Amino acid sequence: MARKAEKTIKTKKITKAPSAVTSFDAAKSGFPVRLKKSYLLWGIGVIVLILILYLSRSLLIAATVNGQPISRIAVIRELERQGGKQALNAIVTKNLILQEAKKQGVTVSQEDIDKELKRIEENIKRQGQTLDQALMLQGMTKENLVDQIRLQKMIEKIVGKDIKVADKEVDDYIAKNQESLPQDQERKVLGAQVKDQLRQQKLNEKVNAWIESLRKNAKISSFVFYYP
Repeated sequence: MARKAEKTIKTKKITKAPSAVTSFDAAKSGFPVRLKKSYLLWGIGVIVLILILYLSRSLLIAATVNGQPISRIAVIRELERQGGKQALNAIVTKNLILQEAKKQGVTVSQEDIDKELKRIEENIKRQGQTLDQALMLQGMTKENLVDQIRLQKMIEKIVGKDIKVADKEVDDYIAKNQESLPQDQERKVLGAQVKDQLRQQKLNEKVNAWIESLRKNAKISSFVFYYP
């Protein structure tokens, strides 16, 4: 009987030990602290998300009218409706020109761009305006103008190499359009302006035919269709 009692006591001691250890581990597990940390991180995440949405609201909303938002998507749709076809054609044409220039190894130096910018600025000054004022009236930036100059110079290097205007063509034009031309300009200055104008006309005709050829031979796939 004494042995059985001893075994029973030992058994009880062994069975109580694990429960004591379990309660001790739970007390030091730090579960409430971890829970607080998770709530804190979640709160910080919400604040950061709200801040991002506030700072990037212009990416989603173009304006508000009496508190009612107008989305940028609505603006883009309206712009596409008004001039989507022309804009897409212009971008396609630009890409065709850039691809052809790259194929032929044609580049435009910064010196060429600066020279053309200076020429444009001087012409605008003669009209009593500044370059910034002229760009603002046309809804352009200087970067837009530089981009146009670069593209135009590429076209001239590819297509305009052989375009020439004879002196006789200049004289004939002045004789036929004498009444509409400035009367107080020197003959040399007037001749230079007319020659440049006639050259530009020839260049435009050649460029139009060249671009039409590029479009005809290119593989152009349209996924959006605009109506005029």
